[in-house]
Amino acid sequence: MNHITLAASGKAFGKLFDTVIDNFSLSKSDSKNFGPFSASYSVKLHLDDGSLTLNDDNTLEVKNVDVVFDTLKAQVCFDLPGICVGGWCIIPDPWNGCLVSLPKVCIGGPVCADFDLSGLVSNISDVKANLAPKYYIDPARVAGESDLDAEYGGHPNKWKIFINPIWVHADPIDIPETVGNILEQAVKSAIDDELWFLPGFMKDLIWAIIGPVIDLITSALGIVGEISDWVSNLLGNLFDLLGLIETAISDYFASKYPIYEFEDPYPILPKSGVLIPVKIPIRNLTAKINSKEMTVQAEVGT
Repeated sequence: MNHITLAASGKAFGKLFDTVIDNFSLSKSDSKNFGPFSASYSVKLHLDDGSLTLNDDNTLEVKNVDVVFDTLKAQVCFDLPGICVGGWCIIPDPWNGCLVSLPKVCIGGPVCADFDLSGLVSNISDVKANLAPKYYIDPARVAGESDLDAEYGGHPNKWKIFINPIWVHADPIDIPETVGNILEQAVKSAIDDELWFLPGFMKDLIWAIIGPVIDLITSALGIVGEISDWVSNLLGNLFDLLGLIETAISDYFASKYPIYEFEDPYPILPKSGVLIPVKIPIRNLTAKINSKEMTVQAEVGT
């Protein structure tokens, strides 16, 4: 049995890898009820940049890949605790109880805050992988037809070389602290809407009694620490967006987009006039990496 060896330099392999990175995208949306609150999100993202290293232990490593959120929108809805203020007597009446009293106002009910974090950039800090050749038979070929007929029909068999991740690590999403302002403004607007009928001085008095809005928010949502960290945990862990990204990248590398592929049988000479094309079958293909190049070896012949 004869053998054939193909090689791609580290630079050439890097260009092949860039193509794989550039063609990745992910879209996802979800909603859940977490008890004290409900939330939803929609995301669309792609990958960019990253540094590639080929190792002598037959692995490659990629660091600092940008996760670019073309769309990242979230909504958090919760119920404000019922609070009643007012109803106190301002001018008492010795005979009838009270001449003038402050109106009693009760606030509470559902509040929703919308966050648009589109344009945010996160990070895949580390990917380690090796190469995994796979033999591909096109599922679109006609059932029962021979390999030769399938090839003539535009559905040839192929060898595909995939990047096989050993691990993929996505860093936590760095949410800007301004989300706290968005959440606080949503609560303020909801309360102001309930106080629309009161004159300004009475609104100010009620706000003074209610106290800091941020305390209402942290109490209703059970937030300990920064609101930005809470939103990051909501998206990354409660919705498991980090796990989703890691799994999607692993699946994409391992089975969706090969770093290289070629037909089997492999074309040597094209069809010319009445002469049929010359092709050779490829068997037992392997793909390996060292610090300088990728090498592909296979048996050729019948």
